[in-house]
Amino acid sequence: MRSVVVAKFVPWPPNSGDKRRTLGLVRALRRHGEVTLCAFETPDDDAAPLRAEGIDVRSVPLQRSVRGLLDGLRVGQSITAARFWDRRLAATVREAVAEGTDVTLVGHVQFMPYAPSGRRGTYVVDMQNIESSLAGRIAASATGVKKVAWAAEAWALRRLESRTRRADVVSVVSDLDRDTLAGIVDHPRVLVVPNAWDEPDPLPPAQDPVVSFVALLSWGPNVEAAAWFAREVWPRVVEAVPGARLQLVGRNPAPAVQALAGPSVEVTGTVPDLAPWYQRTRVALAPLLTGGGSRMKILEALATGRPVVATAIGAEGLEDLVGRGVVVADEPAAMAQEIVALLGDPDRATELGLAGARAVGEDHSWTAAVRPLLAQLETPGTV
Repeated sequence: MRSVVVAKFVPWPPNSGDKRRTLGLVRALRRHGEVTLCAFETPDDDAAPLRAEGIDVRSVPLQRSVRGLLDGLRVGQSITAARFWDRRLAATVREAVAEGTDVTLVGHVQFMPYAPSGRRGTYVVDMQNIESSLAGRIAASATGVKKVAWAAEAWALRRLESRTRRADVVSVVSDLDRDTLAGIVDHPRVLVVPNAWDEPDPLPPAQDPVVSFVALLSWGPNVEAAAWFAREVWPRVVEAVPGARLQLVGRNPAPAVQALAGPSVEVTGTVPDLAPWYQRTRVALAPLLTGGGSRMKILEALATGRPVVATAIGAEGLEDLVGRGVVVADEPAAMAQEIVALLGDPDRATELGLAGARAVGEDHSWTAAVRPLLAQLETPGTV
């Protein structure tokens, strides 16, 4: 089975949820045949390790311009789709597909304009989020011009999502996303391919009362989550545990995140290796107020043996892990109480974190996650 995958970025190093999912899908397809990966490449990305695995990586540098944005608006009819439209990548995809393919998989609904118009094997759209729902949530919590802009984007993305009916198969990350998509488009083959993690590797217990939010800290929902937690929850934690420290760990922290740094709060910026930061962590966080999909960072934290305190939205798509490594609390006082309890009881924090690592290994491996998709692709006459 030969596959062509169109992705946002070259997924190495796999330092974001988007890259982790892309890497998991590409490796799964590679085990069943040749794979050509077409994606943008930034100065921080490295295609060499993927090529060493036998993956044919064809990348173009990520470059943005006013002309490209206008061209993208015409093609994708949404701002977030336009930001990632590039004629060079489109040409790269056309060339790869023209060489012959059994499967063309497009990551993100905004990348659907890259799919060739002619029928070339099975066409799959992998939706890491229901993007219109995510944009709608952001609009609901915004004000002024930003609220209007995000509401318009939600409408545009809903139109784009309605076009997934042209795909043979649509994959989503959770039952909730499948139900949400059903309210937008009636598609006969929507599969749940949850985010996953392979080979949990629990770290030794943390020695100090350290709490960490590990995320891409330039992404709007993560910025909002960090600011809300630092202002509404963290002071309550420090009041109860004066020696507690908060680590905000992640790439490209927005100015609003950088401004949160203080005596008990460290904003790291990009780090080469997350392991030392997780080693210091007794409790990990997923305090999202908006968002979609399911949270790869929760799986990452649990795989290191760290319990996660999350909002209900933060744990969306991973509800089976609640009580198995994940604790949910939405109100600031309730969240602070859960964190304080874990900081004050290192043995319970360790026990809960190890339970999460076991749950990830048993129920959230990539082998299990991709099985429904591969079964669909390998069964003749089903698409």
